[in-house]
Amino acid sequence: MAFEDLLSEVGDKRRFQILQLLSLGIPLVFLGTHFLLENFTAFVPEHRCWVHLLDNTSALLNISGNLNFSSLLKLSIPLDSNGKLERCRRFFWPQGQPLGPNVTGQNLSQLEMEPCVDGWVYDQSSVTSSIVTEWDLVCDSRNLKSFSQSIFLAGILVGYLILGNVSDRFGRKRLLLPSYFMMAVSSTGVAFAQSFPVYCCLRFLLGFSVSGIMLCGGTLLIEWTTSQQRPLVIVITTLCVSVGHQFLGFLAYGIQEWRKLQLVVSAPCFAFVLITWWLPESAGWLIVHNKYDDALKLLRKVAKINGVKDKILTVEALRSTMEKELAATQTRYSMLSLFHFPILRKRILCMSLAGFTTGMLFYGISLDLQNLGSNIQVLQVVFGVSTFLSRVGALFLMNHLGRRTLAVACFLLAGLFVFTSAFLPQGILRAVLAILGISCVVISISNSGLYFNELLPTAVRDTGKGFIYTVDRIGAVLAPLMSTLRHNIAALPQIIFAIIAITTSLVVFFFLPETKNKPMPDTIQDIERGYSREEDQEMRVNLQ
Repeated sequence: MAFEDLLSEVGDKRRFQILQLLSLGIPLVFLGTHFLLENFTAFVPEHRCWVHLLDNTSALLNISGNLNFSSLLKLSIPLDSNGKLERCRRFFWPQGQPLGPNVTGQNLSQLEMEPCVDGWVYDQSSVTSSIVTEWDLVCDSRNLKSFSQSIFLAGILVGYLILGNVSDRFGRKRLLLPSYFMMAVSSTGVAFAQSFPVYCCLRFLLGFSVSGIMLCGGTLLIEWTTSQQRPLVIVITTLCVSVGHQFLGFLAYGIQEWRKLQLVVSAPCFAFVLITWWLPESAGWLIVHNKYDDALKLLRKVAKINGVKDKILTVEALRSTMEKELAATQTRYSMLSLFHFPILRKRILCMSLAGFTTGMLFYGISLDLQNLGSNIQVLQVVFGVSTFLSRVGALFLMNHLGRRTLAVACFLLAGLFVFTSAFLPQGILRAVLAILGISCVVISISNSGLYFNELLPTAVRDTGKGFIYTVDRIGAVLAPLMSTLRHNIAALPQIIFAIIAITTSLVVFFFLPETKNKPMPDTIQDIERGYSREEDQEMRVNLQ
């Protein structure tokens, strides 16, 4: 855990840290748009069956009598139990049957009905086109929309499962650049997909690349940052994602065609490969893997960028400073190794539950903005502003309340807000409670980005995070599918979200320690024996 001393020697809050934060933060703005892009590209507009009498110009002109469009609509489309037009059925009128002057007096309830065999007519007032309107993902195919949302999140899930261990073995930067390139290619390719299966495959690859960026980029930032600066760095990076959410809302006002919107948020991703090319590998990872010469070169490079003299930076100094980590570097850990150690196993399981909960609640609410109100663009902007302010507040709360206390409070409040909103009709109050709930979840996400790093040792940090975020993605993948339960019981998804959130708050309270102002552990042995910097200093004094 003495690596933080080395970071202080080369400068822990100077030019290098600012350049690194900018290089990794700017791409997060565009990455943030992809998480919620399907609020618009998969928008479900009001729709009804296409009918010969209404939507065929020649047939409409040949109709006799004084029937206007409204009368024809009543003759063609039945009403549901709420008095609204049915979306998936129409009255069956044999083609060519004449309509007499008394047709409006007929008993329509006795007429035969049929599904939308000729397609649908969509309301284009909010969004002119989406994958729903292009591939008719409505009625019997309506669950395919939830599937398209889940497939992107499934790509992130698989990425976390695979790339966490790969990053711990081969380095952070070695995976970061290919991830940016894959993101650029797959997201741009989505805009040109000509079929729904191709669209889903490209969205899966996009999710896979996003996991590499989040894992490797986030870990690079954390491992070049001291414990005092970590809360600020975590909050700034999450703020970049919130800016992306707001940016998406404003873009959607001007670009209502889904392919153009997809292309606008994807094309700039090619530049990120060049922007991040200069980033150095994690010196902490190099030291833990016994690559002292490479780590020394990077530390000297960073010191030079920061304008700091590096008189003490030698291989011998690195070895003496990190002496207790030498034995740990000889051991390779797999994901199964995470569960061989009692304290580490308990932490992994508790953090996994927390990740599952945040993943399910965040995407369960944020990808269902249509259920809160009709103006989806305004809701998206409000959502982005609320998450931005929440992440700013998270910095203050993390420094004053501590990591564990904040996590417990956020999960508990989120559960209560979501549970209450489940029993309210669509309107302002329901939207406000949902926004408050998602704000608590966002604060918890910001807190977890720091908390999880401080709970895991360097030797298995990305492997552990890979497993935790895999469970997180399982929750995220299930979240859009939960909306299908609404067809049976309207409030059921929110009730399930609330129960899980409140349960998680109790688990975190009883089973995870506080890590505020404590250095990150380097080895598994550090957390298994309750190692602390103070104990190390006391032991050195006694030996002297």
